[in-house]
Amino acid sequence: MTKLKSDHPRARNLTPQRVSVLAGLAVVMVANVPRFLMSGDNTRLMLIVGFAVAITALGVYIYRQLPDTAKGEVPMLMRRLLVWMVVGLAAMAAFNFAAPMLDRVQEGSLEVLVDGLTLGLVAHVISLWMHRGRNDK
Repeated sequence: MTKLKSDHPRARNLTPQRVSVLAGLAVVMVANVPRFLMSGDNTRLMLIVGFAVAITALGVYIYRQLPDTAKGEVPMLMRRLLVWMVVGLAAMAAFNFAAPMLDRVQEGSLEVLVDGLTLGLVAHVISLWMHRGRNDK
């Protein structure tokens, strides 16, 4: 597979930030698999596994197209993603722990896991967006 030249119109869309977001999205999708296995919802299970594979393949493709300097940013972005996902898990666990005090029904551990990972992914994307906004000025 040949790399796209830097002046190619689609080359500007190949960024390390997209690789980290796609990796986070794949993690969230894979975290949903046990819920669909337990519920017996085979249609959603097949869809989510198929989309997770497609997103992972796209992330690998983008990573392989990155120049070497941009590839060096990916590990730092993955660490940031991991930190945000841990923060999201902690926030959802704390919210679920406080659920009886808020007159809410407590969720199961799989729901807390998926919701926490999703919250972490959203926080990661917002942090990337805010960081980009600071660099554009």
